[in-house]
Amino acid sequence: MCGITGFWDLKNIYSSQDLKNIINKMKACLKSRGPDDSGIWIDNKQNLSLGHTRLSIIEPTSLGRQPMISSNNRFIIVYNGEIYNFFKLKEQLQKNNISFRSNSDTEALLEACSFWGIKKTLSLISGMFAFALWDRKKKELILARDRFGIKPLYYSLQNKLFLFSSQSKALIKHPKWKKKVNPNTLADYFKYGYIPSNKSIYQDTFQIPPGCYIRINLEGRIKEKCYWNLKENINENEDTSAEAIEKILESSIKKHMISDVPIGSFLSGGIDSSLVTALMQKNSTSPVKTFSIGFDEEVLDESKYAQLVAKHLNTDHHQVIFKHQDMIDLVRKINTVYDEPFADSSQLPTILLSQITRKKVKVALSGDGGDEFFGGYNRYNWAKKINLFYNFPLVIRKQLCSLIKIFSPSTWDKIFNFFPYLNKYAFLGDKAYKLANVLSQKSYSQVYPSLVSQWYSEELPLSTKNSFLEKSFIDKNLLSLDIVKQMQIRDIISYLPGDILTKVDRASMAYGLEVRVPFLDNELIKNIWFIKDRDKKKKFY
Repeated sequence: MCGITGFWDLKNIYSSQDLKNIINKMKACLKSRGPDDSGIWIDNKQNLSLGHTRLSIIEPTSLGRQPMISSNNRFIIVYNGEIYNFFKLKEQLQKNNISFRSNSDTEALLEACSFWGIKKTLSLISGMFAFALWDRKKKELILARDRFGIKPLYYSLQNKLFLFSSQSKALIKHPKWKKKVNPNTLADYFKYGYIPSNKSIYQDTFQIPPGCYIRINLEGRIKEKCYWNLKENINENEDTSAEAIEKILESSIKKHMISDVPIGSFLSGGIDSSLVTALMQKNSTSPVKTFSIGFDEEVLDESKYAQLVAKHLNTDHHQVIFKHQDMIDLVRKINTVYDEPFADSSQLPTILLSQITRKKVKVALSGDGGDEFFGGYNRYNWAKKINLFYNFPLVIRKQLCSLIKIFSPSTWDKIFNFFPYLNKYAFLGDKAYKLANVLSQKSYSQVYPSLVSQWYSEELPLSTKNSFLEKSFIDKNLLSLDIVKQMQIRDIISYLPGDILTKVDRASMAYGLEVRVPFLDNELIKNIWFIKDRDKKKKFY
């Protein structure tokens, strides 16, 4: 895991020293992403600079340093991530007389791009990645991002100045780049609590969409192409057994355990992280290092479940209990971790978890993606129930909503306290109000945006009329799928990369910790969809 950045000014001429000074300032912003090493590469004639900060995981020697130049001297790469099948790529390339200087996945990726081209390489590689590839011959810059948006990659084009970076804070360090807030993105943020995975909070600035790449040429023309699409990988006419899925998941976890440095696992005690940890332990000759955090407030603390799983699996468990004041102190540091607005409150425990994990290991596996693909969120359970209410006219549904809103959320909490079996659930009053808001929508197509909204409709501070997220939710290609799968896909293309993966990337990279997500494996994802929903819960959950 690393940090990458660079710029290409197609209009202005810089001195060698200016190119060096600017890229070093941009690179310095990303030091926490790559604290082990850093490097730059400059093309004086093209006014182009590439920068890299390195977190050494595979081939930690100097042979894995970046920016890296291909064996034919045509391509230069800066790359962030891990390619889990790089050994296979390397074997295929060696059969074609390509020689290697190192055992790094960076070199395998670089030589693959050089030999096969970008399109075929992206179809072959399996992993999490974001990279920039400079083609000296064509005078062309290529930027690519992994299928699910696990790794971030921002870019901006202003007045013939093209910039890119793992995080937008590096763009600000270029003296010619102008910082201005995008009001449409801000509206999305206010409503949903996160920035869409292909946008930035800034004007003229974007992220490479998951599963896509762009090319920019000497004229400053940008062409975007997508090499992978989730909806095209769904086939409901086939069926895959639970046993087959378990084998594929175990294979994914084995690949994700490849590392030249110590590795561990996030363990919350939930099903996803427990399953990942169990399969890690099954394939490890020593106790897996597991990490969890707890809180001194019982309603928020789930650390006991992690302890039970760790004891059952006999892992080397590490746990820290945090107090209320620890959370308050951490709030002041959030803007040093998240350089764009981010309102998911679980960022706080994720930061704390990353902090304690990094003290013992450099790499951790997580269960992220399991809920989206196996249908673990409560909203999937509620989807069909809510749909039944939409058989009633809007006027009746609105009357029901008015009844719910007679009491405030805090009053509902007090009412629910009379029912002991409900005490294990937090914020039930807020959830009652959420249900009222969901039922008051004009049509069922508006249910998902309402479910994931952070605000009630009448309270929104900005109009989401031109919202990217709202437009993506209205996808006619999804209407042929059942209600639950529609929600899952919307989560996977929006909530997963925009919220969950962003949260984990920024929190972990603030401490130089690489987090891997074995549930987001190409082969696993293709087969998960073939399992019927009822079997996912019976056999896995």
